[in-house]
Amino acid sequence: MNKRYWVIGSLAILALLALYPFESTVVPEWKLEVRDVNGNLCRDMRVTESHAHYSLFLGPNGGTEDQYTDSNGIVVFPEKTVRAIGLRRVVVPIIAHILIIAHGSVGPSGAVWATGLKDVAWLSYKPGKPLPYNMRVEECLPRVGSE
Repeated sequence: MNKRYWVIGSLAILALLALYPFESTVVPEWKLEVRDVNGNLCRDMRVTESHAHYSLFLGPNGGTEDQYTDSNGIVVFPEKTVRAIGLRRVVVPIIAHILIIAHGSVGPSGAVWATGLKDVAWLSYKPGKPLPYNMRVEECLPRVGSE
């Protein structure tokens, strides 16, 4: 009888873990300073962030967000998170690794860009590494009507 309760209890715990929607960070809070090639701060300039988690979702997921720099040329994107049940966290990464040939990516992904970004097409988030802070653009392009 005790063994039966132990088995039922263990199965119940496994079922809860399989169905509980755990939260993961896709991209942490990202703060950037935007300057032009002459070192001038870019005020009220649009910067776009994109994010997705390719090991938890096979189809379209994540999204993009536009923010505008403040008077000090700073823009801050809030942390992006995603929830996925335990079962998804076991099964989907296996499928994602099989499909890496088609998509080319697994795991969390984030990038930021602005019009006229200099030297690179975008700045990328790489898990476990510091986020880029400096963004250099050809010229500051403020929002129409902001100057």
